Amino acid sequence: MDLDDNRRLQELWDHHQIRQTLAMYCHGCDRADIAEMASVYCEESWDDHGPNKCDGRMFAKVILEQARQTTRVVSHQLGQSLIRVFGTGAAAETYFVATLISDSDEGERMTQLGGRYVDTLAREDGGWKIKERLCVRDWSSTGLIDPGYLAKSGFIEGSRGGADVSWDRLRLVPETA
Repeated sequence: MDLDDNRRLQELWDHHQIRQTLAMYCHGCDRADIAEMASVYCEESWDDHGPNKCDGRMFAKVILEQARQTTRVVSHQLGQSLIRVFGTGAAAETYFVATLISDSDEGERMTQLGGRYVDTLAREDGGWKIKERLCVRDWSSTGLIDPGYLAKSGFIEGSRGGADVSWDRLRLVPETA
């Protein structure tokens, strides 16, 4: 292989690792695993998530403690990412839709937030981690929901935390707290 081939392979590997970091963030958030979610942030990091602006690892703790009290479901879907690698640093813009389901006096309420994570990343501890995250809101909607006929049709129900079937299948170790 020549130098250009090695450079292209490194770029592919970097993009893969960055996408894995983004996916781990969502998995940790959706499964309410503070340790997993916090692990994607650099030791010194910043997250601007609208009303919550703080150190990234602290953000994971604050938001998941809040979410455990207020939501029954948190589910992220990631869209396309535009990733640029600059040596030991990188930047990424990733589209997302986050769905949150909570109980209200009127019944189940669903909030959806569509937007973009605009991230600055750095190599730390042998991998890519988020140094700074800006959560950009492009749209949002909240309303009461009807769970529909599928709610009682025999699907495995998702759950927050280690009881979810994904932990066993992915051979993950959930946070015990």
